[in-house]
Amino acid sequence: MSSNPYHVEQLPVVQYPLVNKFYKDTGYGGNAGREELVYVVRNPGGIVAAVRLQPKSDGWLFLRAMCVAPQLRGQGVGRLLLQGLGELLSSQAVYCYPFDHLVSFYTAGGFQLLDAEQQPAGLQSLPHFMTEALQRYQQQGRKVCLMVHDTGLQSLTGNRGS
Repeated sequence: MSSNPYHVEQLPVVQYPLVNKFYKDTGYGGNAGREELVYVVRNPGGIVAAVRLQPKSDGWLFLRAMCVAPQLRGQGVGRLLLQGLGELLSSQAVYCYPFDHLVSFYTAGGFQLLDAEQQPAGLQSLPHFMTEALQRYQQQGRKVCLMVHDTGLQSLTGNRGS
């Protein structure tokens, strides 16, 4: 491949309607809120992947609504998007509820699977509502788990992801 047609960028709030249209066009529910950080992958044709990060008052982020255009899934676009979050991922804890079939994808991006009942040494206290929401999702039959990307935890365990 001689040149990469994709680039990652953080969207300014004024462009959030573009990501909301992308989500709608791909069949993904939800819209970006003004308080969220939104990152996208673009190619010459427009947005091909997006993720929203919700800042929380105690200094961590909640990664939500990561979506890659269906025709590009499995081609490294999602990995490129996660790599584009490098500074954020290295500066604070980031939690997410990925579907079970995406655990290996997030693990490759430096996330670690958490047991809602067990707190790994060195990890900031897991917010109670996170464990409650996880249990509620699982009781609803959603096949999701809880993962975290936390640089303090990774330095303790030696897991650096790629």
